Amino acid sequence: MCQVLTEEWALEDNFARTLAALEEAAAQGAELAITPECVIHGYGFEKADERGRVCELADTPDSPRIRRVRETARELGIDVVLGFAERGGDTVYNAAAVISRDGELLDLYRKVHCRHFESIWQRGWFTPGDRFFAVERPCSEGLYNLGVMICFDREITETVRCLRALGSHLIACPLACDTEDMAHPGNHAENEMVTRVRAAENEVFIVVVNHAGRFNGGSFAVGPGGELLHQMGKEPGVVVLDVPVGAVRDGFHTKPLGWMGWGYRRPEVYDRYLG
Repeated sequence: MCQVLTEEWALEDNFARTLAALEEAAAQGAELAITPECVIHGYGFEKADERGRVCELADTPDSPRIRRVRETARELGIDVVLGFAERGGDTVYNAAAVISRDGELLDLYRKVHCRHFESIWQRGWFTPGDRFFAVERPCSEGLYNLGVMICFDREITETVRCLRALGSHLIACPLACDTEDMAHPGNHAENEMVTRVRAAENEVFIVVVNHAGRFNGGSFAVGPGGELLHQMGKEPGVVVLDVPVGAVRDGFHTKPLGWMGWGYRRPEVYDRYLG
């Protein structure tokens, strides 16, 4: 979990801190590093009149900064999920690049569910994406399937359901919003509780990585029973966790019916009601 200190529109400083966080993650023995949502731009997109600026400064998948992250991943021998603002012509996506430890761009996720202040269809600037995927990656436990979502995606039930259907064992979730301390019994922790429920009902690991500074940190990881594995504080930093993906790959997902009823689903019935 690379909880990077970001500042609005401080692209070069944010980028330098992102690279430093990747280096620290590799130094701690991480096999996968996850950054916050739109980490390079500091998620500095809250004013409608900044739409042109977003498009001008967003990165393409082949921009110098993205190429540098790919080179860093190869040099460090680490997989990376990088949240960034992606430009395609006049279109801008809230994206996450999945980069292999060989420096290959494996796939590119574009946030499917954009709130009204983000979506180009309302008063925002991002064009929502239209697909989910899972990629097979190596780790110390063998191979596992990595899925990706971004921030508000986790609050839509179908997101993690689709990623589970694609075979995801671990889901990376770059984030850009304030979090609650899940260890404090008096906190409502709405979004954090939703994430725990998503992990439990789909029997997957979910790792959520937030900004420090621009937002209040609190990056966290939850397991297939909805259990909290770890939550960071507000300060920037890198935490490397031992996530036992084999428990999902070789355990939960091998049971035909599943502990939480995956095998009892009846999609032919739901299709009558879900558009």
